[in-house]
Amino acid sequence: MFQFAPRAIVGLIVLLALASCAQAPTPQDAPTVPETIAAADTPAPIPPSNDPVLDALVDAALVDGYAYEKLGELCDTVGHRLTGSPGMKRAIAWSEASMLAAGFDTVWTEPVVVPHWTRGKEFARCVEPVEFDLDMLSMGLSDGTDGKTIEAEIMAVRDWDEFEARADEAEGKIVLFNPPWEGYGKTVQYRVHGASTVAKHGAVACLIRSVTGVSLGAPHTGMMRYADDAPRIPMAALTVEDAGRLYRMCERGLKPRVQLSMEAANHDSTTSYNVIGDIRGREKPEEIVLISGHLDSWDVGTCAQDDGAGVVLALAAARQLLQQDLRPRRTVRVVHYTCEEMGGSGGQAYLDAHRHELDQHVMALESDSGSYAPRGFSVDADSLIIADLDRRAAPLARIAPEHWRVWPGWSGVDIGYIVREGVPGVGHRVDGTHYFDVHHSRADTFEKVDPTDLARNVAAIAGLTFLVAETPADLGPAPVASLPGGSPSVGGH
Repeated sequence: MFQFAPRAIVGLIVLLALASCAQAPTPQDAPTVPETIAAADTPAPIPPSNDPVLDALVDAALVDGYAYEKLGELCDTVGHRLTGSPGMKRAIAWSEASMLAAGFDTVWTEPVVVPHWTRGKEFARCVEPVEFDLDMLSMGLSDGTDGKTIEAEIMAVRDWDEFEARADEAEGKIVLFNPPWEGYGKTVQYRVHGASTVAKHGAVACLIRSVTGVSLGAPHTGMMRYADDAPRIPMAALTVEDAGRLYRMCERGLKPRVQLSMEAANHDSTTSYNVIGDIRGREKPEEIVLISGHLDSWDVGTCAQDDGAGVVLALAAARQLLQQDLRPRRTVRVVHYTCEEMGGSGGQAYLDAHRHELDQHVMALESDSGSYAPRGFSVDADSLIIADLDRRAAPLARIAPEHWRVWPGWSGVDIGYIVREGVPGVGHRVDGTHYFDVHHSRADTFEKVDPTDLARNVAAIAGLTFLVAETPADLGPAPVASLPGGSPSVGGH
């Protein structure tokens, strides 16, 4: 039986809390992040649903500053979290401590065998026909230059077709791909497969234009792959600006020469950990609603959007249930995955460790698209489940009334392993207009996070998690039951 305050009382409590925060003096050693988000920063009032329990949960999440505080803490005191690094070890300890402090019933870690790659020192420089430094980042899992400095002429091409047409020119050169931005899914293929493609034709290194549509002088890193049937050559990304300059020099027939030095190295695999916390269900504890983000990151910036935000959103959404004294029928499980950025072995390890209980996973949600304004959820499941989640999530449309939707689509890298085994997958979706501006670059920092949007995303994830974990009916075509309080928990669009 749930105990919750009527809507009017909840509103009064929030207003009193805000007033108290405004009047209280701020000691010198107090956190710089407020405990609540000022009412002036929240979205304009939107009519509530017919469900007072859900409304109270959403309203509380919209003014709670916990997620913003925790994300700042993760970015500032832990920093970047490269798989296998000391930063990742700090992040795992931070995750465990955060879940315990939030009041989870059980918190534990599970080992994951992961690649161990280090960047080391690196530089690139154009030495002919004019000298200038190039801003670059080695690609993750790339080999280095073996203690040497490579110097070679640049062969600049626009795309795969141009390279294939000129492949006989690649021998002994550094090949630069300077493709147009055509969205991440298409453009990232140059990062993933470029090195092996050109190595088969004798290139000594591969450079690419950073995988982004917008650049302000920051290179973007990311994982590459070596093919088994090609030599392993070094690979790095240049800024959009530097790649464009070299490309134009080649078009002018100037034949630029570049020096490249990279200490990047692949080491023996090591052990990292997924961090898992359960809020045990009150009636069906064996049934699991999983919400997640990936704890690892690249080693530039402090990785607020990718994926510090997702980690904190999952944590804060589950904590919000406890804060509102809402313990759902089913178990809510938060997973902070390791090693998403270097191949997804954290997701594979979770599947291996929990294969015996996959049929008890009612839903798996992943947040890995940043903290921008919420847009709804993409669902990787059959049409009946998609329609059911659309109905259940309908009351949450008030969080983003002009843009909200639930649609068929990709759910996430980490949960993809169990989704392919039949678990319904949900991807948390936000406005992606500026996500790839900072993605995998030193520009991905806490300053880019809007506290109001972050809180709205907590509300969206907490709301959907509660609706799925509490409603008696399973996902699918069965009628959706009412929540405690006598009012329907969902309504149609």
